[in-house]
Amino acid sequence: MNLRQAVKMAWKSIWSKKGRSVLTILSIFIGIAAVMTIVSGQHGMEHSGPCFLPELAEELDKADIAGTLHICPCANPGALAMDYEFYPEAEDLSKINDYYYSLFRHDYSPWGIGRHEAKTEYNMNRLWNKKGKGIAYDITGWLWENFVEPAKLTLDIHCAQHRKPYIYNDFRKNDPFIAVTGFESVVQKQSVKDDYNRGNLGYWSANRDGHYGFCLEFSVQHGLKEHEYEQGKNAVKNVMIKLGMLDAKPVLNPRPTWSLPLHDVPDSAVLLKTAHTGHIRYFFDECDEVKKGDVVFEVRDIQTLEVLEQGISPLDGIVYHISLYPIAKPGLKACSIYMAEKLITEF
Repeated sequence: MNLRQAVKMAWKSIWSKKGRSVLTILSIFIGIAAVMTIVSGQHGMEHSGPCFLPELAEELDKADIAGTLHICPCANPGALAMDYEFYPEAEDLSKINDYYYSLFRHDYSPWGIGRHEAKTEYNMNRLWNKKGKGIAYDITGWLWENFVEPAKLTLDIHCAQHRKPYIYNDFRKNDPFIAVTGFESVVQKQSVKDDYNRGNLGYWSANRDGHYGFCLEFSVQHGLKEHEYEQGKNAVKNVMIKLGMLDAKPVLNPRPTWSLPLHDVPDSAVLLKTAHTGHIRYFFDECDEVKKGDVVFEVRDIQTLEVLEQGISPLDGIVYHISLYPIAKPGLKACSIYMAEKLITEF
């Protein structure tokens, strides 16, 4: 990397049953303002953060910064090299050759330990602030002690399969920072109560007085969407401006950030399902506003091209959770209409 003296690089060797992994930490120390930490690459099929964060460090190296910024672009090198969610260090790694990915078999695991098959201790982002044996525990423990615990704000960067990037948030106190990211939606998920799923970095980084943290989700796994990198860099810079760490003009998204209500809030959303088989055509994008009575989508017969049905919005709101399936079938969850709250952007 082409860096000035402002950015320091450090390396940490962590050993697994299969050999050594090396974590690279990029740190900027200027002045005594806030400490901010960014962690990405916890899941090995999520490559956006590992790709754009080194570029961000090079840009910030030339910027007017106050405070300390720690960046860990690749928290799980073994998993990233396999392009697989976690690193199953005690398993037969050659089984990865039997793995192929599809949008529609997201939870498949060649080892039989997918998300809905087992609460595996290989999944790094379920192990924060927990004790155990294995490389994932070693990495999360070391990152927490040295970089997350002292941080005023922590960003955890992931990727999902979605129309657009969005945010997961466990605590509403994070909303003022989320509002400046330029991401168009935040899923408020305080309703997650089981111990295993509470083991994520976003939850633990913010579950402390005076500390903040949330998860930025980009929109593709097992692939790259380079056009989203600029959005990610602007989001980080805007949060740094909000923290008083960066002297720069924020780059704002002209579209608002919508806060989606909790899943268990009654009457907050309506799910639209299809009743026919055919090609589905949406007339609104993710996070677009709709009015009651708007035609959100239609389904056409594959052979006759006849319009078989229309999806009508039953209320004023925004379109969300648009299905990634190109073919509608009876019972397909096509999308939802949410009554969402527009967050206020303030610096």
